[in-house]
Amino acid sequence: MDILLSTNMYDKGMLKRVLKYLLEFKGRIGVEVFPLFQDAGYEDELINCMKVLETIPSSFHGPYYRAEHSAFKGSEEYVRTMDYVRKTLEYSKKLNSKYMVFHHNNCKVKKEHREEMIRNSCENYREIEELFGEAQIPVYVENAGVMDRGNMLFNQEEFIALCKNEKYRVLIDIGHAHANGWNLSDTMEALKDQIKAYHIHNNDGIHDDHNRIMDGTLDFDKFISDYRRFTPEADIVVEYSREVADDEDGIKEDVDYILKAFH
Repeated sequence: MDILLSTNMYDKGMLKRVLKYLLEFKGRIGVEVFPLFQDAGYEDELINCMKVLETIPSSFHGPYYRAEHSAFKGSEEYVRTMDYVRKTLEYSKKLNSKYMVFHHNNCKVKKEHREEMIRNSCENYREIEELFGEAQIPVYVENAGVMDRGNMLFNQEEFIALCKNEKYRVLIDIGHAHANGWNLSDTMEALKDQIKAYHIHNNDGIHDDHNRIMDGTLDFDKFISDYRRFTPEADIVVEYSREVADDEDGIKEDVDYILKAFH
């Protein structure tokens, strides 16, 4: 298993800030790149970080901003999203990425469009899986969306059933599960043979805040115990918000804690 630090907490122009952690922890942690290809100049930032990123374990989150996997093929959203996906694949190959993370949707879910969204996103996943499969990079399906934002496409039972039926490789975002009122332990047990990674952060049980691991109502020590029982080989990705980015001492403290807890 690897412990990775997500660049989700960095806006355009800030990517190089992740390098200090990667260098300080000297190969003990890697990075999950949260790509911002929709922003002019981002690609140059990524290229400037490649010398360090090439030396550590890495993964890529799928495109998020201005990207929508539930869009129907041929639509403007679909074409734009797939352009970002191909760009993500380009850099995934360069960094020998362990995997890419897939969201079935990012947009809000309207009841009358839900079935169509599911159908489109399942088809689009298979297209992306094949695309990345040519480079031998697996695509992990995340439990994306939260009720508070109106973009939860699947509840707990539906997500588990879909992952089992489709035989997905799975990434569980524990903050999303907590904000949606899921029983995290039950989800982990049900999908233990398919879970390959986790996004870890905390919140108040309602909002998807991506706080530090102990800043919220999710019982993080219980998660550690369940992780050891059910999925002791899965990767751990620290995925904090932009509001946490300036708390550099806190981030280092959490990474230290995680390194001790999961090794």
